[in-house]
Amino acid sequence: MGYVCAAIHLPSRRTGVGLWALLCVLLSAPVSAYHLPKWELGLGAGVLPIPAYRGASGRKNVWLPVPYLAYRGDRIKVDEEGMRGELVHRNRMRLDFSVGGSLPVTNNNGPREGMDDLDVIGEIGPSLEFLLGQRGQRHAGWEQQWWLRLPLRAALSVGNPWVAHRGWVFSPYLDWVWVTGKARARWRWSLAAGPLFASRTYHDYFYTVGPQDVTATRSAYQATGGYSGSRVTLSLAVNSKKWFVGGFARYDNLQGAVFDDSPLVETRRYLALGVAVSRIFMQSTEHAPHGTHGARQTPLLNGADTLQQFH
Repeated sequence: MGYVCAAIHLPSRRTGVGLWALLCVLLSAPVSAYHLPKWELGLGAGVLPIPAYRGASGRKNVWLPVPYLAYRGDRIKVDEEGMRGELVHRNRMRLDFSVGGSLPVTNNNGPREGMDDLDVIGEIGPSLEFLLGQRGQRHAGWEQQWWLRLPLRAALSVGNPWVAHRGWVFSPYLDWVWVTGKARARWRWSLAAGPLFASRTYHDYFYTVGPQDVTATRSAYQATGGYSGSRVTLSLAVNSKKWFVGGFARYDNLQGAVFDDSPLVETRRYLALGVAVSRIFMQSTEHAPHGTHGARQTPLLNGADTLQQFH
């Protein structure tokens, strides 16, 4: 959906108080017993302080409009857990699809000064997922799940040329999920951790320095495929039927990555933060069915997931 060595732009005290007040408003909204509608539609905004790319020390605050579209069907689900299509569902194993990406980079200064700009990257591919354990029942008010998720995504750049394949990304991770549905709001916590791997083509796009880009301070470098670092992500999403608030904090560690000696890598540890708020203004009267232990009945687009998938 991106730090100890990098400058960390934390929310101001006033911003923190405002977000806390908004959560209090959510919990005091006059909503009766909590049942998720089959679909919801809303609109909001999000902010993402991120580096230009993984390994860059400078960062920028990216403000994004955040459409909120939730659909909780039998096979396709879009909600605070992201966009998923249950291609195969067998007891404690399922085959979904996953998405990710990175924002474009204009190389006006920094270690990439004078080099070609980086286009926006979109990633899509299958995700094989195994349910390792479960406690509670979501429709009864609370549930905990432990997952092993194995997403493999193709990376496609959009820009110049119009569309180009930029390699593959494999990011297996363990995911602990805790969902509690109170009378006025539904809370979802997630703690995920795992390594990242990518192909030579993918690393080459971000970290290789060709002969034409060599300068007195930037030596030639050829990136290879393999280990890309690791990350730990804590996320929270709150849905009160009228408002959706989502946020995440992600620690990214590039130490030991196959490209960590590239002259384009300035720092190897990051802390990424993101928050989004959406107003839900339309929803169905039909409720989503209660899921079994393998189903994730929790939008196609939503604030927390949209921001979290950027690198």
